[in-house]
Amino acid sequence: MKTKKEKQFGKDWTEGQLNFPKHLSPKIIHSALFIHNSPTKEDIIKRTEHCVKQIGEHDMSYAMALLVLPHLMDNMSNSNEYKDWNQSRIKTLN
Repeated sequence: MKTKKEKQFGKDWTEGQLNFPKHLSPKIIHSALFIHNSPTKEDIIKRTEHCVKQIGEHDMSYAMALLVLPHLMDNMSNSNEYKDWNQSRIKTLN
């Protein structure tokens, strides 16, 4: 007889011992990883739609923010404003 496998997507492995911030809860992290590890663009779309159904639009916005964060950081580090700030910081340290 087969036993029903427990769902582990979004499972809190700390058994409630840690209090996660809402935007870093296990279900948000698992959703972002599930989408990030998609082999094709078609799979990304399917997985994104699946996750929206599983965790809802509000929580999905947190997962998508995690996925976009590296791109935003790259854009920011290439901006003139950041380069100017970094140069001024270097001057003040010397």
